[in-house]
Amino acid sequence: MSKKNVLSFLSEAAKDDKLKEQLKDTASSDELVDVAKHTGYDFSSEHVDEALDELKQRPGFFGMLAEAALATFSPHDDNYPATGTQPYSGEPAKRR
Repeated sequence: MSKKNVLSFLSEAAKDDKLKEQLKDTASSDELVDVAKHTGYDFSSEHVDEALDELKQRPGFFGMLAEAALATFSPHDDNYPATGTQPYSGEPAKRR
């Protein structure tokens, strides 16, 4: 049952930006358990390991994991103009 709680928590975390931000700082399954407890989920680090083992068996898991990692850790706004480099809009230099 707690393995289902882990999967449910991870599904919720994928949709919640605030929760994603909290998970960025986690470095172990124990820290993940602490974050989950603060949001009302109850499971242990052993249950996290069981859920991850199950997820690893699913086809395409590592591709989805890579996409999720890129979405989580890449910047959301790169501040580049949509059209590329913009033309110079200042005053031209005076010739000597």
